[in-house]
Amino acid sequence: MATTIVPVLALLAGGSVVGTAAEGIINGILNFITSPYFTALIVVIAVLIVLWILLKIYGSMRAARLSRIIYERHFSEEGVYEGEEVELIETIRNPGFFPLLGVDVESYFFNELELEEYEHDGSSTMQYCISRFNLWPYMQIKRHHRITATKRGHYKLQIATIYAKKGPIPMEAPTELYVYPKAVPLGLPAIAVGRMQGDFVSQRPLFMDPFSLAGIRDYRFGDSVSQINFKASAKVPMTGSSGSPLKVNARDYCASRKLMIYMDFHLPMGSKIDGREYNRRAENGLSFCAALIRDAIYGGFSVGFAANCKAIDGEMSSRFPCESSDAHLIAIMKEMARMNPTDGASFASLLENDIRGGMRDTEVIIIAFDHNEDVLDRITTLEQFGNSVQTVILEGGDEDGN
Repeated sequence: MATTIVPVLALLAGGSVVGTAAEGIINGILNFITSPYFTALIVVIAVLIVLWILLKIYGSMRAARLSRIIYERHFSEEGVYEGEEVELIETIRNPGFFPLLGVDVESYFFNELELEEYEHDGSSTMQYCISRFNLWPYMQIKRHHRITATKRGHYKLQIATIYAKKGPIPMEAPTELYVYPKAVPLGLPAIAVGRMQGDFVSQRPLFMDPFSLAGIRDYRFGDSVSQINFKASAKVPMTGSSGSPLKVNARDYCASRKLMIYMDFHLPMGSKIDGREYNRRAENGLSFCAALIRDAIYGGFSVGFAANCKAIDGEMSSRFPCESSDAHLIAIMKEMARMNPTDGASFASLLENDIRGGMRDTEVIIIAFDHNEDVLDRITTLEQFGNSVQTVILEGGDEDGN
């Protein structure tokens, strides 16, 4: 009998403990519900639900608005010389009232156009760039990227991409940059070409009179410091001005002078020059031509250029007549940027065309890989017509072209 009573008492005692605990929990819940904390919790949950709904609505509307973004880019210069810096300017605009935050514009750049502070991956053939923008309603943002042009060429950028949840959104953003050959002075001695000037024969028909000014013009790459007109430069406003802030004196010249530059890309049979050395010498030759043409046009010459290389568009040669203007210089430099250093048309045919055209009283400079026996008679004919001819052979050197 005693053994039966003890478990029953224990069970009753345990039931009492469970009941007391359950009663305490229920009382705690009721107290929490009636307290201000419960009201605050409900408000927080409601706010989170509303924010989640708004976030979903924003995400769906954002995906639709991303395709309406207006994105453009352009280089600050149409062309630069190899080794110079240029800016790529991105312009992005939100045309609507809906804010667009965290917009990533992704694009690829040629390795030859080195982005400032970009860590290059040697295994990659292109540079991968992301520009992030936060666009509030009707906001427009301009962003500038410093780029160093490290190699001659014609570079085109076409597509930029904006990524959304539904996938990439391609955007047409075409721009192009001409990288001219690095202008390396050749150091040729000046050739005096006799020319009638009124009743006198000028042995040096082009000279600069320091006291004779034709006016004031903008500073251009290659101008000497002695040509800068500091008084005129000081009058240029620091902001809002067009053109160069530096002004130089434009001189009068006593006579016109013509210069024709030829570059022969033909490599003689049996030459031991391999492909890498050929390209290096070709780039050096184009650098010499670029310096000669630029300095001559800035000095008042009428300059022409011809080369027997294959062009990107399939032409077997390039030729520019003797002219003198900034537009003419830029046209030649653009063509040189697009040149493919490969042997094209016969070099003798280039000279023959100018001989038949009656080229006279012109300074002729021929840059070639080696002496070409096929053109010696043409050179003699050019000299008989009153032209002076110099031939420059592209010699081997170190990797820097020295």
